[in-house]
Amino acid sequence: MLWTPTSLPIGRRLWMVLLTGLPFAIFKFGGGLAAMEDVHPVLGATFAVWGVLDAVLNLAVLVAPERLSFCVLSNLGRMLDRRWPRPGLEELLLAVDTLATFLIVSTMIWFGRSSSLPEPLPALWTLCVIANILGVGIERVWQARLHRRAGSPAGVRDHG
Repeated sequence: MLWTPTSLPIGRRLWMVLLTGLPFAIFKFGGGLAAMEDVHPVLGATFAVWGVLDAVLNLAVLVAPERLSFCVLSNLGRMLDRRWPRPGLEELLLAVDTLATFLIVSTMIWFGRSSSLPEPLPALWTLCVIANILGVGIERVWQARLHRRAGSPAGVRDHG
């Protein structure tokens, strides 16, 4: 596993929660609201509840990282890793969560649905997109700086 919430200092966890976790939760919630109107009420409600649960977990991981992970799927992976002979499901399900969230965002952008969400979600959605994109860019520059300082190329990482 590359990292767990327990292995991250509080400042790093806060960074991840503010620029990734909470925006992802809002994307799921907003996508769920749109899906309730456009696709099916049960599917939409499922996504909206998923977003709310992820928001709660992201805030909880700030105070209890040894017991929780950042989202519903990674917590499921964490529980399964305890019972599985080959761990790694926490990281895999966190990646699946990321892909699912990007699919929600892409769909909302493609169909122009974020602006028709109830207030104040359109502005919050836009803020979350900006925060998430800038967070990824800043993270990439920061990692390159750390790797350069350590004398290793930025693209080479020790996953051991």
